[in-house]
Amino acid sequence: MDTQHLILKRLDEICRQLDLDDVGEIQWYDGQLVRKCAILAQRGDPSGWRDFMSYVNSHRNVACGFIRIFENLGWTQYSVEDDCTKFTLPEMFAPIDDATQRELTSFLNPSLEIEDDRPNCDKLGTIMYIEEKPGLTGHARIGRVTFSSTRKTIYYAGRKLQSLKGSGYKANYCNVESGLEYWISNCKRNGNDTLYPGIVEVSEDAREEYWTTIRRLPQNAHLTKFRSEGKYAKRRPS
Repeated sequence: MDTQHLILKRLDEICRQLDLDDVGEIQWYDGQLVRKCAILAQRGDPSGWRDFMSYVNSHRNVACGFIRIFENLGWTQYSVEDDCTKFTLPEMFAPIDDATQRELTSFLNPSLEIEDDRPNCDKLGTIMYIEEKPGLTGHARIGRVTFSSTRKTIYYAGRKLQSLKGSGYKANYCNVESGLEYWISNCKRNGNDTLYPGIVEVSEDAREEYWTTIRRLPQNAHLTKFRSEGKYAKRRPS
């Protein structure tokens, strides 16, 4: 079993264990893609690894989630000599060939990574679901964010939000100035991004792309807000 297959197999196992609705960067359909890639790799098909690397390199928010998994597994280590983060896998893994190491190093260090082929994606930012968390629920919005070079910091509407590294309760980022916590995640295609029923506003700079590309409801492209039924539609926040 080669290194690429072992990596995908382990990621698949972890994604199966996660409640992917509660993971900000990695959603259910991302886990499904990893499973498909792992199956291809198991069959000896190199397209499994290529598809995975292509996907994460064109979805930086998803890449951030997988990088956290790698860090939690102890698969990464910062190299002072090379001034970058590299993969350091357990002995059970086959040695990483040079080409794979370059790919993984590029993945871990955005300044080295493959260019995203979406037009002006860095300038425009990534459309995400953003909810303030003064408590269990708060003001919710669909807006554009940008990521730091390490992907551990998000910049949104002049705010600098740092990762809580799993320590938050229903929150995954924190405003470094105010201390206010946030939940930031991929936008769900069905629009049910909130925990409980509530109104979600849509930023003007994200409105058209959100409705046409993410929700696939171009007839709603004029809407600046909508009602989310929420994950727990029949419950009330306590």
